[in-house]
Amino acid sequence: MIELAMWANIQAEYAGYAILVSGILGISIPFRDNEFAIYAIAASVFIVLFEYPRSKRSKGSNVPRPHQEYLAPIVYGLGFLGRNYFVRFVLYLLMAIPLFFFLPTMLAGIFLFCASVTYFAAALRGEQWSPVKLAWGKGKSRQEANQRGRVIQPPAGAPPRRPPQ
Repeated sequence: MIELAMWANIQAEYAGYAILVSGILGISIPFRDNEFAIYAIAASVFIVLFEYPRSKRSKGSNVPRPHQEYLAPIVYGLGFLGRNYFVRFVLYLLMAIPLFFFLPTMLAGIFLFCASVTYFAAALRGEQWSPVKLAWGKGKSRQEANQRGRVIQPPAGAPPRRPPQ
């Protein structure tokens, strides 16, 4: 079964980057309504920081992003507001509306709208955000934690045998 929350997380993360670039573009080029560009930069910083920590998959086989252990407790600490995908759907839908009123941020607003729709589908399936337990935090390196998907090579020689009696 496909977990839509993973797709929505990546969509929202990249939408945040697109909103940041389009907000900077809106400020650097003299447009009439630069307030929307300032809003876009502020919204993009929030979206990128809020979406950076990945959620744990139901199988638990995903690798967390580097340094997400600093932001994951903040998202987890928000409780219902941080873990429920209906809240993210409504939040991103409302955050996307002002982006449609300013030409440089319009395409990035479409990206954020698509991410909110994907979060809505994930919420209808009953998915919710849960923190990833960091395997390499207890004395293991990240390479040792990622050895789960490594292919084990067959032995090169025959096993030792007992001498005949």
